[in-house]
Amino acid sequence: MGDQNGLFLSPHRTAEEIIKRLQSLSDPQFARQSQRFFKEQLVLLGIPAPKLRREARSIYNKVKPYWTSAEALEFCQRLLPEPPVEIRSLAILVLSYYTPSLTKHHLPLIKSWLLANYVDNWALVDLLAPAIISPLVKKSPEIVEELYTWTKSPNLWLRRAALVALIPLVRQGNQLREAYHMVLRLLSDSEDLIHKAMGWLLREAGKKDVQRLENFLLAYGPRIPRTTVRYALERFPKKKRKKLLLATKGEKVSQPSK
Repeated sequence: MGDQNGLFLSPHRTAEEIIKRLQSLSDPQFARQSQRFFKEQLVLLGIPAPKLRREARSIYNKVKPYWTSAEALEFCQRLLPEPPVEIRSLAILVLSYYTPSLTKHHLPLIKSWLLANYVDNWALVDLLAPAIISPLVKKSPEIVEELYTWTKSPNLWLRRAALVALIPLVRQGNQLREAYHMVLRLLSDSEDLIHKAMGWLLREAGKKDVQRLENFLLAYGPRIPRTTVRYALERFPKKKRKKLLLATKGEKVSQPSK
């Protein structure tokens, strides 16, 4: 990807090199196949995720002796406005190596990327939120209060990011109370992508405390979108899942005969 010294190591020059590199790896057929996973019409190069991750690792290995998080953020700022999803994905992947140096003070910048629609589909949100936002919450749990405010934003991606950012923490057994509160704030949301993200978050919370999940579903059942309930119950045994699907609709569950 060019000389490893001098201009190559500047974030702007590195970004320009990467744009050319990823364009050279494009696969139009794979891009067409990938489009079916998105409702939005996106610009896709057709580069599989594992290959993108290898590219990101390669970039990081070359720049890590020279870059701090400031340069990584500058690199992101240059690439995120680019239309191809893979270019924006790579920017986030490279930045993820620098999360130990990021702090809660970077959250407004990350929020601005979502509001500017630089992160404008579920795949990019589901990369950014766990890789970048979640480590910030782990370091500074008080910023969950800021994420709560995102749930009332008209921006779909900001709302989804608030949910998905908690998933890695919930998997570690942390932020369970906050996860349920986040879902409660979004029960009336009309977007399918929010319903799915709520179900995903609840399912992960249930792995740590299944009774708490069951109690939550029974308490709020008729208010919870059905997609959310189905996602949340995916790991339940078939009979229990069927029973809870009925109970959360407010329907009477028949008792087994004695």
